[in-house]
Amino acid sequence: MKDLDLRFDLNLLRVLVAMHRTRSVSKAADALQLSQPATSLALGRLRKAVHDPLFVRSRAGMVPTSRCTELADAASEALSAFNARLLSPPTFDPASSRRDFVIAAVDVGELHFLPRLMVHLHQMAPHCNLRCKTFAIDEVESAMEEGRCDLALGLFSGLAQSSLHVHKLCSQRMVCLVRSDHPEVRSSRLSMARFLALSHVVVRPTGISQELFEAQLKAHGGERRVQLVMEHFMAVPSIIAATDLIVTVPRTVADYAVRIEQLRVVEPPINIEAFPLSVFWHPCFHLDPAVQWLRALVVRLFSQ
Repeated sequence: MKDLDLRFDLNLLRVLVAMHRTRSVSKAADALQLSQPATSLALGRLRKAVHDPLFVRSRAGMVPTSRCTELADAASEALSAFNARLLSPPTFDPASSRRDFVIAAVDVGELHFLPRLMVHLHQMAPHCNLRCKTFAIDEVESAMEEGRCDLALGLFSGLAQSSLHVHKLCSQRMVCLVRSDHPEVRSSRLSMARFLALSHVVVRPTGISQELFEAQLKAHGGERRVQLVMEHFMAVPSIIAATDLIVTVPRTVADYAVRIEQLRVVEPPINIEAFPLSVFWHPCFHLDPAVQWLRALVVRLFSQ
């Protein structure tokens, strides 16, 4: 029975419904715009597939069997449901929807995107929820393909060669942070000698931007002393405020840090190329109205 289901030609459902309604091969053929031989052949295939004669001849014409009526009713319901869905394009009403959106972002991305995004989500889609998750870079594409993630926001250089759609939103610069009364940092820009003489904090592994900065620094012949390596940015402001350490972070992190601690932003000794922040989505959900709405909101809020 399992093999039968896999081999069954769903086009035969239309033939079954038309035959049950007209009780005539010729009339069913006309309704389906098929030839009578093709309709007769389809009826034969149906009989063989369901192991039932489906119709028997009588003085009143072709009379359906009970099995035929049962299957025709089910086929009619299925075709009607499909046609209704086909003729009614999917819609998304943010004001009434209770959808859970899932976004892939690291902590810098959360800091950059979530505050403004949540303000607008609360206003425009008050019953929707947002779930921010961290996926391994080699898992992001599959998570989006399977519908476990709607959008990826931020710097995902590993997705450059994927099948995902991408829209660049803005660029982010790297700057340095020191405590406001740092005894060795007085100016707004560091010399390379002063920069390399200081002890550094580096955030890894989520800080992909750190890898880009490290590569550019080495290209200029510089190698810094890294005294502290961390995995998250949360404790960075309080550490920098309490020590003579220096950290190089995305501008979003620096802007947040100076609001909560007595810190200063200074320019690094080299002109660091800004890195792009983008929104990624999967082709399978390109026309999904809910994903389209969220994507349009993100583009409107964060495009430069």
